[in-house]
Amino acid sequence: MIKNTMPFTAALTAVFAAVTSISAGAALAQPASDTEATLTVVQWANDQIISSTNNAIERFAERYPNVTIETQYVPIGGGSWGDYSNAFLNSVAAGDAPDIIASAIEGFAEIASTGLLVDLETVFAADPHAEEVMAGIDPNLMDGMRTRPTGELNFFPTEWNNIVMFYNQDMFDAAGLDYPAADWTWDDFLAAAGALTLRDDNGNITQYGYIVPGFNFGLQPWFLTNNASILDEDWREPTVTTPEYRESLQFLHDLVHVHEVAPTYEGGVGSERFAAGQVAMFSAGHWPVPQFIASGLENVGVQHMPQNRVQTTVFGIGGLAIVNQSAHQDLAWEFIKEMTGDIYQQELADSMRSIPSARRQATHPSYTAWPENSEIFYETAATAIPVPSPPNFAQMQEIFERHMSAYMANDQDLDTTISQLDRELQRAMSRAY
Repeated sequence: MIKNTMPFTAALTAVFAAVTSISAGAALAQPASDTEATLTVVQWANDQIISSTNNAIERFAERYPNVTIETQYVPIGGGSWGDYSNAFLNSVAAGDAPDIIASAIEGFAEIASTGLLVDLETVFAADPHAEEVMAGIDPNLMDGMRTRPTGELNFFPTEWNNIVMFYNQDMFDAAGLDYPAADWTWDDFLAAAGALTLRDDNGNITQYGYIVPGFNFGLQPWFLTNNASILDEDWREPTVTTPEYRESLQFLHDLVHVHEVAPTYEGGVGSERFAAGQVAMFSAGHWPVPQFIASGLENVGVQHMPQNRVQTTVFGIGGLAIVNQSAHQDLAWEFIKEMTGDIYQQELADSMRSIPSARRQATHPSYTAWPENSEIFYETAATAIPVPSPPNFAQMQEIFERHMSAYMANDQDLDTTISQLDRELQRAMSRAY
């Protein structure tokens, strides 16, 4: 279980309520090239981030040879953004605040709710470079990054990911099926999943049509495409008692237990089963692509998630923020620009692990060459909905995933699942706000 960090967060909010920040409308002056300083940058750990950060530090040293960049990398075990945020908050409480903190959207609200971050709009309103970068990013992504309920833009975007449908073209061909259309529906999907589910002479399933994603982010499109969500638009009130949310839960359950087109529900993405030829379709973002390329998988396509009421999907996005206790906010901003510029964006594109926030790199033919129809990855940016990420994200996710697992395993019925979800979420959200 991911622990709830809200009491500690609330305490930090009170402790740092009077902390200084850039005044409204102020702008940062560009520091002199001979400035001497040390900047500390905290990020989550993965190989691509570490490599690209090291490259950015080398480029930055050409402009500011007397500035030292110290990096700290925090592992994200099991996607535990609550633990990541807690590590940052603990460092601040201990008087060891970094100058720059990176986070994914799942941690934005928890970190920003403490009042510890600079409102970046006051910084880049007078910076032509920032305006140029923002012009190359879909406005829907930028809006989705805003901290609720303040509307501040505390994080500057680096990369993002979404959820689309991957499908094995060879399996579709063998079943005599057309590849999914952009406007396909839940009914279209279910018919395809049924045709793609194969049995041997003894009735044992040898190939499933789909695997239900066993993680919060991957499940979100099945609610969003049905005009449903775990929370309202302000991420304050649970909305799990709506008919649309109920319908989505039932649909996912029935894929396993009624239609038998998906294997037993379990945690994970499902990319391994897809690569092994055990399932014909699965849902994920861009991150499995390097794995598939390395394995030699060839005939794969991607398509928008099937819709029941609306075509959309979920997105999560990462960004960098300036801590307002930093004594070198001007230098911090310059380094953030280095970490979000063209070279960094191209390195993101080359790694294939995520989608660059910049449209130019994410739509370049070299990035969209494989799998087939990869143009849709950035295409979804215009309509995708940010994953619900309140200040108590870790607690909300734990509640959802626990009840989802119990329901999908037939350990509790649909009515119990919805009532328990609603009861626990109501209590958790009232404490969070």
